Formats: sequence, C-alpha cells, structure tokens
Amino acid sequence: MRVYSIISGFLLVLLLNCAATSEVVYDYNLEVDFNQYDTYVLCIEDFTVEHLNYPQLDNDKVRQLIGDAVADEMENKAHRTNVLNPQLQAGFKIMISEETVEFENCEHSKYLEYWETCTIHEETYEEETLIVYVADFETNKVLWHASVLCELNKPDKKLKPYINGLVKDLFDTYPKTQVGRFPDEKKEL
Repeated sequence: MRVYSIISGFLLVLLLNCAATSEVVYDYNLEVDFNQYDTYVLCIEDFTVEHLNYPQLDNDKVRQLIGDAVADEMENKAHRTNVLNPQLQAGFKIMISEETVEFENCEHSKYLEYWETCTIHEETYEEETLIVYVADFETNKVLWHASVLCELNKPDKKLKPYINGLVKDLFDTYPKTQVGRFPDEKKEL
C-alpha cells in the first residue's frame, strides 16, 4: 500500500509539472516614476478588429471586453480617464500565430512485414497572445508592457471573467505603487 501511495504521489507531481501554464512576461522603464501620472486615455485604434481570418478569436466583443478590463485596471491604479489632457495612453494588442504540424500514422502488417498503410494527418494550432501596454502620451514611448498566452475562443459566459482575470494578472506587474480608492469594488464573485 505504501508503494502505491508513493507512485501516486510521483505521478501527481509529474502531471503538475507537465501542465501547461502561462507566464506573464513584462518590462518597464526603470527611470520613470509611474506615480507621477494621473490621467490616461484608451487607444481607440486598438478596438479595430485586425485578424479577420480568426473571427472566433478577434472580434468586436473580445476587443470591447479587453478595453473595458484595461480601463478598470488603469482606474484601480489611481489613473483617471481624461480625453482632453491625458498623460498616458493605454492599449492592447492581440497577436495570433498559426502552426501546422503533420502526424504520420503508419500501420505495420505483422504477417507480411511491410508497411500496409501510411497516412498523414495535418493539425493546425493557433496560439494567441494578449499584450497590454501603457505609453507616454506626449512622447509616444512605451513605458510598460506585459504579455501572456491566452485562449480567446471561450463561451460568452466564461469570456468576460477570463479576460478580466488575464488583464488583472498583466496589471499585477504594473509598477505604480498608488492604487485607486476601491480597486476590489468591481470584482465579480
């Protein structure tokens, strides 16, 4: 019985190590004090659908949800929106890459010892990456950006909480130390 529990524990650890995890990658300008900025505006161009070949991944609804989540997180970081006099511009990008992999399925005949059939199966994988950035509005230089692998092809009920969680994870790396008045107020339970 002890051997069974040791083997089970080993398999569990192995399974958890092999599980796919997405890691947030980020970078920011170390010379900038992010607490000096108070106002922002969202980049309107980022709401335009770019990947027309992937309507299930990049569409108006997905972009609106991402834009809303970015606005919420900017306000959670004590930035207020100001279209007339913004100091920062916040935005996002959706990157989609596609890779086609070929699989061979060859069946060997045991009686005649030759390859009976050999078929090739192609599978195409899409990989989405969500990138969020904040730039200085006057200089147009990116001050901070973060990215994470994601899966945007989700049912409508799960899409909004998923996107909100992704954007929150990205903004957890944002270097502003001041926070808004009620940053947890908009969380869904």
